[in-house]
Amino acid sequence: MLVVLLMGLVAGFALYTVDSSAPQNKLERSAKKLAALTQITLDKAVLSGRDFGIAFSSEQYHFVELVEQRWQAATDPILKEQSLKEIDITLEVEGFEWLPDLDSFSSSDIFSERETDRDLDEEEKPHIPQLLILSSGELTPFVLNFRIASSQVLALSEKQQRFNIDIKGNSLGLIELVVHHD
Repeated sequence: MLVVLLMGLVAGFALYTVDSSAPQNKLERSAKKLAALTQITLDKAVLSGRDFGIAFSSEQYHFVELVEQRWQAATDPILKEQSLKEIDITLEVEGFEWLPDLDSFSSSDIFSERETDRDLDEEEKPHIPQLLILSSGELTPFVLNFRIASSQVLALSEKQQRFNIDIKGNSLGLIELVVHHD
């Protein structure tokens, strides 16, 4: 009976130890997934001659495609909407911080030769990308910081609270993943 009790305690401790790194593992998987999907989309853009982008919101991101001068969700199932639940992100685009509340931009501002259609502009707004992935192989320079959501701070150790990952992309389409263990 004592042996069974000790084995249970050891198993519980091992489970707690493994489980305590779960937020960091989820964060790392999410960051690696975004970096890989961005690279796949960059390759697809060059090979197909089409322009793509990534549209972010505070709790998700999705890949978009430029079709007839309008942004729409990418049709490839690999590029479907991805959740950022339990993850906080900070996006810096060409040296400027992206703020999700300031998305009043419309692609009609870029494509001035097309007719303005306010209904289509409103429909398009959730698909306006913050990052462009161009058919020329270029990428909007960016730094995207992933960290464990502040809503989970109370359940985290100090080391876990400092754990974060940067994804950096430059205009040549090179993507780098930097893990900060602090």
